[in-house]
Amino acid sequence: MNPVEAEGLARTIVANANRALLDLDGAADGSLGHRAAMALEAVVQVRGRPAVRVLAEGFDKFTDPDSEIWRLLAGEHFDAMWAIASATAAVKVTERFITNRSWVQGTAFLIGPGMAMTNRHVLVPSDGGVRLARRFPGTTTARLKGDFDITLDFAFDNGKSRDNVYRIIGVPFVAEEGDPVDAAVLAVEPVSGPQPAPLPISRSDPFDIERLYIIGHPGYLENVPEDIMTVFGRPDERKRVSFGQLMDPEQANQTYIVHDASTIGGYSGAAVLGFGSNEVRALHYWGDSTAGNRAVGADAIRRHPVIGPMLA
Repeated sequence: MNPVEAEGLARTIVANANRALLDLDGAADGSLGHRAAMALEAVVQVRGRPAVRVLAEGFDKFTDPDSEIWRLLAGEHFDAMWAIASATAAVKVTERFITNRSWVQGTAFLIGPGMAMTNRHVLVPSDGGVRLARRFPGTTTARLKGDFDITLDFAFDNGKSRDNVYRIIGVPFVAEEGDPVDAAVLAVEPVSGPQPAPLPISRSDPFDIERLYIIGHPGYLENVPEDIMTVFGRPDERKRVSFGQLMDPEQANQTYIVHDASTIGGYSGAAVLGFGSNEVRALHYWGDSTAGNRAVGADAIRRHPVIGPMLA
């Protein structure tokens, strides 16, 4: 695709995103079609923000012509990035009473011995999605619903097929609906394959990074709009690494950071990291095509009255 075609495509996608915002503002139930929803999630900066497939032993080729800086950074910091990728999993769901119905509902990553983290809304969506857990009344603990088998698959990528699975044995914390820290902590145990090293939640200022990356699982859609397909390829739920930059804060002492890495549905619950360290700087939870993607900062996670003591 030549530069003129690329710029025309960019304008088309941004126009779709703007229409999506208008549709969402006027919709009684907040619902959007596939085209609008994908545009709203994915578009912050069309070029130079690749989402590269993860293979069994490394990352796929960087095909975006504006991605040379990311290719160089990935080569320089490969060992640390590979440790992050190894500790990141797809939240895989199989419905027990409907044959072969399974999907990836989000992303999670190990944070300590027998513990993983994801978003609250991965387990308990507030938008009509499939609820995987039921909160115990008056508490921030929950129980997984018996209708589903839910596992963390650390090898669900575009490499050769292999087993590296953890089971979820409990939900010691899931944030309440109004909690700005959109997080859940899972109690997990290994079933098969290697046991990756957990990722520490950073004690550093999340705003002191410039370039960043996110490893997550973009959700599968049967009907992907042609323009989105051209830019991002077909999302297949399998692990990818997305690259981007920190955007300016919107207000003082905000709980979240804003970034422009390419993310779509399924990246929810993924770790945001800077280069040169394996420390989690933020927890990705939301995408917005015009105002940037949101992630809960590590400092807000550590200050949380329930999560903080779990990390001590």
